Amino acid sequence: MKLRTFPESLDSRLNNAWPRDTRKEPAIYNKLKDAYVKARHSKHYTIADEELDWLVARIETLHALIEVCYEERLWELERGVSLNR
Repeated sequence: MKLRTFPESLDSRLNNAWPRDTRKEPAIYNKLKDAYVKARHSKHYTIADEELDWLVARIETLHALIEVCYEERLWELERGVSLNR
């Protein structure tokens, strides 16, 4: 959870990458966490195409959000200002 909650605490816009509106959404996110460990150690680990498609879409959203945050932060550093998100 730290890999998700820590960045979200730095910029709340990152909350949009991993919705928690339904019980299914956090469950699919947990599949991503499981894949990190279980898929490396078990040939029996599986994930449904629908779940994988959802994760890919969320990762693309996360990438876009991080790019915006990065560009803003870089702008702040270059100008010596803080936008106080």
